[in-house]
Amino acid sequence: MDIGLDILYYLNWNNGRWKEGTGPSEEDYELGKAQGYLFDSVPSYTHDETLQRIRSVTAQIDPKDVSNAFLYSLSTRQLHYRSALGSYYYAISIPDHTQTDTYTCYFCDWWPVEDPDQLNSMNFERYKFGGIGHTRPQFALFDLEQFLLLPKVTPTDDDFAILKSILDTINDLPKSKKVGAYRELITKKKLFRSNKVEVELLLNILGICGVLSSENAPCYCEHFADVWHRAPIEHKNDYEYPVNRWYVSDGVNEKRFEKVFGIKYSDM
Repeated sequence: MDIGLDILYYLNWNNGRWKEGTGPSEEDYELGKAQGYLFDSVPSYTHDETLQRIRSVTAQIDPKDVSNAFLYSLSTRQLHYRSALGSYYYAISIPDHTQTDTYTCYFCDWWPVEDPDQLNSMNFERYKFGGIGHTRPQFALFDLEQFLLLPKVTPTDDDFAILKSILDTINDLPKSKKVGAYRELITKKKLFRSNKVEVELLLNILGICGVLSSENAPCYCEHFADVWHRAPIEHKNDYEYPVNRWYVSDGVNEKRFEKVFGIKYSDM
């Protein structure tokens, strides 16, 4: 692990919990910044500036590079490569709109920056979990800007095999089950190196890009859901829209799968 990444982890995580108290030394912090893992502050972009920058960054990204990175992460467990798939397909889906409130926007879920360490937290979430908050414009923008700095990668046959095994697991569940039971079975089967949190966020990403979406809960590219329409039906469901409304009976959205990964699901 890079020293800078060690410092990022030290700043944010301690024995499996969010870290509180003193941070790294000034010397270590400067080293983390020099290696691209830590940041001084968060740019205070307005709602419209954030969306303008999102339009700019997505125009520079080849969606094939994003899907390749997601696949590559499955065997390597380099989770910062996994994150961009969710951010990209959310970002390109945001339609032009007016901010709904003087403080925030309940259409796209933009909020003003309040935490000066927010970029450090978001970067930690990319490396540790594969991203949290892909459907927040500030995270999506940061995630994609960082993605452009990464070397391009090529997935292997093992990566495609892992994705196939993940999606094939749907067939082992009763059709009435939802995403929580799906995550539990994937984790139990130990299909690839991961843990429950990583699998949960992976399923969120597959929902955001539309692979795990349904007619009743389509992905953002097909019908953009505002904040009010993203909540799950039941209170104990902590997953992101649309997978939080997905049932096993919905299966894989094969049209979206081909769109995202460039191959037919039946050819997997």
